[in-house]
Amino acid sequence: MKISTIGAGPAGCIAALNCVNENDVTLYEEHKTQPVQCAGLISKSGLERLGIELRRGIIKNKIRGAIIVSPSGDSFLVDGRETKAYVIDRREFDHHLLYTAVDHGVNFVNKRVRDLNKLTSDKIILATGTDYYLHKRLNLEMPRRFLTGAQLEMNIECDNNFVELHFNTPDFFSWIIPTGDYARIGSCSTKNPVPYIENLLKKIKRDGRIKNPKILSKNFGIIPIYDPGLRTDYGKIITVGDAAGQVKASTGGGIIMGGISAKFACRQDYEKRWRSEIGKELYLHLMINRFLTKLSSKKMDRLFSLIKEHKWILEERGDMDMASKVLSGLFKNPRFALKFLWQLPSYALDIF
Repeated sequence: MKISTIGAGPAGCIAALNCVNENDVTLYEEHKTQPVQCAGLISKSGLERLGIELRRGIIKNKIRGAIIVSPSGDSFLVDGRETKAYVIDRREFDHHLLYTAVDHGVNFVNKRVRDLNKLTSDKIILATGTDYYLHKRLNLEMPRRFLTGAQLEMNIECDNNFVELHFNTPDFFSWIIPTGDYARIGSCSTKNPVPYIENLLKKIKRDGRIKNPKILSKNFGIIPIYDPGLRTDYGKIITVGDAAGQVKASTGGGIIMGGISAKFACRQDYEKRWRSEIGKELYLHLMINRFLTKLSSKKMDRLFSLIKEHKWILEERGDMDMASKVLSGLFKNPRFALKFLWQLPSYALDIF
């Protein structure tokens, strides 16, 4: 079977690689160098699920936990005591996946595809990221809600073992991700994220953490918010990755979930298989996001205080990708469950 994959990001490369053993696969990519719009933090367990081994040059830093900062500024440390995630050079990561696919027999064409009728293919995999031109042209369903992300790189003081999550935005959070040499400072919002980064930078400056005020780089991008009703399989054509909205709504991460879905790209029951594998997890991430974004800052402080009391559960069961593992750990703990249920009526006032 002849298969055309449009887009050579992670989802496209993983889909092509998983199809090439029994098919003639061509991978199309319009950019000579993939644009980078990513915080570059990827879970170790997620890479293991995908069977991806990173060469040394891709890994910028190893992360073992997080410093979580509530809206009022109260913070607590979640320490996994071993490597839980990698900070990666996203461009090198994408190149690694592409070269791996080509080494396994995938044909690569550096060409822009705008008319699928010109492709003599039995199957077409759309892995076009957040470029929805072909969706619109073909009248395919596409994500309807998005976050806007902004990130800059700067040399600041930070603990290289931990990322920082600052819940200083009304509908997401800001982050500081240490790379070893510098830090990636970013934020997401359904509106303009720049003011939240500026507020975080002011805090960093007040704390005397800026080593050099020079901004090394900036990047902006959009992140689709998962829609459980979105169709991704049209017979000859399927969508995968960001093109299918397969993104964790609570973190904005899409590499692992898109990659897991891409492994089923050649199956006739593609949509059924990826939903069976990660549909529940993506839905839980969506529910977490909806719950947190509806809470007032005061209620979120109260929730984080409760989680702080039981942070050992996050340290033992924390998983960046599988929300069910974390939630089951929390709610199977009688003390956490009882206290949460006691506080639930006050949360309900914000939600409803």
